[in-house]
Amino acid sequence: MNELISFAWSDFLSLFLIFVRIGVVFAVVPFFSAEIIPRRITAIIALFLSYILVPVVPQVQIRPEDLNLLLLTSILVHQMLVGLALGLAIDVIFAGIQIGGELMGFQMGFSIANVVDPMTGASAPITSNLLYITAFLLFFSFEGHHMLIRALVDSFSIIPVGGGPVRTPFFMAALTYAGHMFAIGIKVAAPVMGTLLLVNVSFAIIARALPQMNVFLMAFPLTIAVGLVFTALIIRMMPMLMSGSLDQAWNFMRSVMVLY
Repeated sequence: MNELISFAWSDFLSLFLIFVRIGVVFAVVPFFSAEIIPRRITAIIALFLSYILVPVVPQVQIRPEDLNLLLLTSILVHQMLVGLALGLAIDVIFAGIQIGGELMGFQMGFSIANVVDPMTGASAPITSNLLYITAFLLFFSFEGHHMLIRALVDSFSIIPVGGGPVRTPFFMAALTYAGHMFAIGIKVAAPVMGTLLLVNVSFAIIARALPQMNVFLMAFPLTIAVGLVFTALIIRMMPMLMSGSLDQAWNFMRSVMVLY
């Protein structure tokens, strides 16, 4: 009887800790963390995936009499950190694309007409929402969700449930990778920002040469037209950007788990 209770306790504790790690990942990554997705649905999916992973994940070797509040808190914090690192790998890509879209919208004059993003609930220019939705569709086209699940399963082998203390290189690697968010944003917005800078310089020269011309009346529609043309070109280049970003995210997942 005691052996049966111990076995059931080990399975229950493993399920609970697996659910914590997966739940934190789902709370960070796009779509599952979206405002339009009910939290109850996200929790049910995370619990279902946790139940599937219980047989393939090493069980927690902690007896009921050895468990206390301090040990349980420490283990929960470890699982949350691992989940945050895995979710960060994907969230950085979409955050960077949103930053790029906001920079583009600001240069094109769309910052005065922000709309609410139904995925994040944040107010952003229409260009940011357009690029975000495009990246979201490409994420599934390139099987990014399969990559995330595979990394999640591998994480339990590399970092077992109830693993040891976190090392400093783990935090440094996560902070370094988070900085790529701004690099992705600049890559996305660079064509539009560079072109519109040249357009503004040209209008400045025209304004100095022909003071009687109403430059502001001409600049606004032309800036939008040029910006939309280059936005279409950026969307054509998005598959290449997403492919490279997903490869970089996969390399980060594999490397940061080893540093734990």
